[in-house]
Parts: sequence; structure tokens; C-alpha cells
Amino acid sequence: MEKNKKVESEYVECKLCNKKFKRISNTHLKKVHNITCKEYKKQFPDAKFDSEQLARKKGSSTRGKSYEEQFGFLKAKKIKEKHSKKTIEQMKDPEQRNIRRTRNKQNGNGNKGREKMMVSKKSTDSYNSNNYRKNALEYYGHTCQRCGKDFPEKKLVVHHKDCNNYQSELGNHELDNLMVLCRSCHTKLHNELRKTSTRYVGQYDIEKGMHIILKGLRKEFGLKIKDQHFMDTPKRVARAYMEIFEGIKDTEKQVENILGTAFESDMDEMIVATNIHVFSMCPHHFLPVEYFISVAYIPKGFVLGLSKLSRLAEILAKRPVIQEQLGVEITDALMKIGSAGAAVRISGQHFCMRMRGVNKPEATVITTSVRGAFKTSQATRNEFLHHISK
Repeated sequence: MEKNKKVESEYVECKLCNKKFKRISNTHLKKVHNITCKEYKKQFPDAKFDSEQLARKKGSSTRGKSYEEQFGFLKAKKIKEKHSKKTIEQMKDPEQRNIRRTRNKQNGNGNKGREKMMVSKKSTDSYNSNNYRKNALEYYGHTCQRCGKDFPEKKLVVHHKDCNNYQSELGNHELDNLMVLCRSCHTKLHNELRKTSTRYVGQYDIEKGMHIILKGLRKEFGLKIKDQHFMDTPKRVARAYMEIFEGIKDTEKQVENILGTAFESDMDEMIVATNIHVFSMCPHHFLPVEYFISVAYIPKGFVLGLSKLSRLAEILAKRPVIQEQLGVEITDALMKIGSAGAAVRISGQHFCMRMRGVNKPEATVITTSVRGAFKTSQATRNEFLHHISK
């Protein structure tokens, strides 16, 4: 019996010919019975067009979606207008008003129900990031706005004029900001923009990454990313990273340029630069690290400009690098140019320890790296430690 019930729920019976279908279509009614769906509905007001199973599937695919997501911008507008007219007509009838009042009371206070409806409406209508393509094609048609030729939908691209295709509230998906272009014109436009743009190569990826982080914070903690303060945050972060991570690109060349200018000298005494204040990023948590660095070297037939030691420490710190490795790289760079010895002491305050995890804001990490005479001679090392302790 149960099996028969299941089979019956998969089909719906035509009231005119008693044949079973998953859906009674307009084609069947027109060809076989020479009537339309509307006429069939008038004859059999209680008749169903879809089987229970099909109706359930239809409901699950549309549940929680706005009219814009289901039908597109223009059709959704017509449906809403039609519904609002029906509602106005119904509300003229006192019986309908009473029905609505009792329904609201059953669902929980009328005002609360209304508030819930308003919240859900705002959440669905606040932005249409998922169906902006459908909206643009409906509004502008299938003609490329650059070359003026008609194309099938598959060969068209919807371009954002501000070049920020963010799939959330941060993205501007209004029709004024959208262009319909063929693939060829879209490629040409981006090539032209690259020539005139001040954006660097990886900027778009960093902006997109920051946008994903903001979306994650919204989903987990309810962060209101539509707030005016977050509107340009991905761009600001990308521009800041350009400066913060200046040392990543062509590191060896940058070090060579810094240490490439030296002056001949007979001096063979220790030269020390202390309290070089620089910032870096922890590669494990991508949180800031504040360093105070002391650098010393013993020249051998040359001396460097006074600013070179500070610049060397700064450029090598402008990377996501651990403190121990940073000290080693500074001493190795000084030894490569022929120094008799090199030493570095780094005092670091790591925000991955100060603001999370162990939460120790007073903790300071000290590392040293010594090469050449500083490693072989205890007296030389003591002299260095004496200078930096002042």
C-alpha cells in the first residue's frame, strides 16, 4: 500500500482524460482537449497541475529566494506590482482584513511578524550580487555597448565600471555601474585600463581576499560590512600592503642597491647603528611585529654610508619573516660585501603574542646573529654588547 501511495504522489491525473502526468502542461491541454490552462482551472478549480513530488522539488529550489533571484529584475518588478494591486483590492474588503489580523495573531504579534518581514525583505533586496548579470542583460539587451553588435547570451560579459565585482554588499551592482560587452571588447577594455591604471599586478587579488575576510566576519559575527567605513576597506588594505611588504619584490636586488655604494677606507674598527625602529609582519598569523634592531660590522678596505645599515634592516623587515631569520639575513648580507665581521641584536614585540593566544603584552623576544670576528673573538662580541647596552 505504501509503495502504491508513493507512486501515486509522483503523478497527477488529468480530469478530462484520466491520464497520469508529472505535470499537466499547456501543450497537453491544447493538443488533446483544445483548451488552455486557465479554462481547465475554471472547469476544475480544485485540480492540481503538478504532482506532489514535483511541487516539493519546486518549493525547495525557490525557498528563501527573492523574486529577483528567481525571475530577474524586470519580471520581479511586474510580479510585485501585481501582488500589491491584489493586496490593495483585498484590503478594501472587511472580511479580508479580519482574516489577515487573525493570521498575524496566530503567527505571533502582528508587529513582530511585520518586523520579521521587513528584515527578510531588506536582506534579499539590499543587494543583488547573485543576479546582476540577469538584470543587466534584461535591461540593456544582448547588444555589446562598445562595438554595437548583437551576440548570444553565452558570449556576453557584464562589466563593472568601477572594476570591483564584489559578491556582497560591498559591490556596486546597480545598473548604472554595469556594462554589457562581448568577450573581445571586454578583453580590449581591460588591456586599456591596465595601461592607464595605477593598480599594481596583485592588487585585485588582495582586494578580493580582504573582501572574503569581511564576508567571513559578517557570517560568523554579524559584522555590518555595509557600514560606510568598510566600503573601501579592501582597496585601502591593498594599498597599505604595497608599502608594508615592499621588501618582498626583488629582495636581493634591493639589498645589492643598498650595499652597492661603498667608500674606500683604511678603517678597521667596529661601526654600530643602534635603535633602528622597524615594523614587520609575522608569517604565522599575519599580525604586526615591532622591532628595535642594532647592527654592527667591521669594515675591511671600505665603509658604507651611515644610512645603509638602517635601510638594510628596514627593507629586509618589510616581509612576512620570522625574527630569527631576519637577523641571520642582515648579518649574511654584510658578510657578502667583504666585512671582517657582522653582528645583529633584535628586540621584538609580537602582536600575535600581545593581542591573542598567550595575551602577554609585556613579552619581548630577543635574538642575536654573529658572523666573522664577532663569532671568533669574545672581546669583539663584548664590545658590541657594551655599545648596544647604552
